Amino acid sequence: MRLLTVLFACTTLLAQVPNQPPVKSADGLWLVAPKSEDSLLSLTRSFSQGLTIDSENNVWTMVTEYRAKEPDNRDVWLYRSKDGGKAWQRVTKFPGKWSANGAIAGEPGKQILHAGWAAHLDGKAYTSAVYQQYDAGQGVWLGEPEVLQKGSNDQDQYSVSDLALDADGLVTALVATHRRPKRPPWPSGWSSGFMIREPGKGDAAWAGPFPVHTNTHGFWANLQIRDGKAHTSYRSSPGGSIIGYRSFSLADQKYDQNKDVEISVQPKTGRHVANASSLVVGPFGNRTVLYSAAAPGQRGAANGQLLIAHAGDDDKWHTEVLCDDPKMKSGNVSHEHFALVQGPGAQAIALYSKVSEDFQVLYRRILENGKPMDKEREIARSDVGGAYYRIVAMRDARVRSGVWAVVAGVREGEALGIRAVLAPRPPKPRWH
Repeated sequence: MRLLTVLFACTTLLAQVPNQPPVKSADGLWLVAPKSEDSLLSLTRSFSQGLTIDSENNVWTMVTEYRAKEPDNRDVWLYRSKDGGKAWQRVTKFPGKWSANGAIAGEPGKQILHAGWAAHLDGKAYTSAVYQQYDAGQGVWLGEPEVLQKGSNDQDQYSVSDLALDADGLVTALVATHRRPKRPPWPSGWSSGFMIREPGKGDAAWAGPFPVHTNTHGFWANLQIRDGKAHTSYRSSPGGSIIGYRSFSLADQKYDQNKDVEISVQPKTGRHVANASSLVVGPFGNRTVLYSAAAPGQRGAANGQLLIAHAGDDDKWHTEVLCDDPKMKSGNVSHEHFALVQGPGAQAIALYSKVSEDFQVLYRRILENGKPMDKEREIARSDVGGAYYRIVAMRDARVRSGVWAVVAGVREGEALGIRAVLAPRPPKPRWH
């Protein structure tokens, strides 16, 4: 089953894509039947800016279509909701072949969406990181894809893992590399780095890349912009695996820290981090990061926890436990079942499921200054394993929206579909 449903207060509403007859799941939610047996639908990655709005208050997200008869081929589509998440329509396909792994950001006051993604160029079977704008009002892609980093072989490939705009229209993209990128500027394989585009200057205006990490690796970096700075959290490997943090002045094109700031638990605590983290930056210099860690030992050891790292304007980081998840693993593992959403003031909202519950329950918990303020609250429950496997949250602090996140189900490599999760009292989506 492939699904696209909405949770809204205590009411379940049908979110139906045209020409797709609905069916009822065992958890009481309405599902949307698959388009065909030949295609699988899933959200386009996690820990990215994959959910945004335009100036007409339409909500947009990215959906990847995998063609079952062509496992190495896929397309990314923009989906739009005109009613705050109650119904969704497939609108347009991203340009290029094998489009995958990307991020989108709306532009206040305009119906322009900024998109970065990975695509094959010139018929080559390896990916390059590209950027292009989409005019939602006219329904057209503007110009041609701008190449941020061009892949040259199966070991030297690139993608866009996150993207954001500042108040002046400056575009910042996080580009990720494959095993053996060009050196310099990339310090190692599996690197990540900022690239910056000034408005109105086109392809030639891209500056960078500016690698986020000073140690080996910079896995799964994610991006937040606040007050002229680009903030990022990522997994690095200065001997053991850590979650690192750095901030970057967009005006000076210079990092505020000379090296990776380790914000995760130290190895002496008996826990090793996995690859993924989710970052939100609040209005008072407060930064909150949600990440996964588990017991040491052999690669992939379990006995896991979801942990919170937080720092205020004093730059002193502390750690809190969000929840235990005994079956969650450490090591070279990419968890996608948790994300943060910016709340009011110093608050953040954690959305997550658990490996130990086979991703069948979706939870919410409120954090303030990095500390849990309430008990975990169950948002949804399914008897289908993998129902809430992947979460992409509304992480743009400029957006007021009832849509907290879109959630994709995955079970043993099978895409189960997509749900949009709404806040209890969804206001009309708008910029602020």
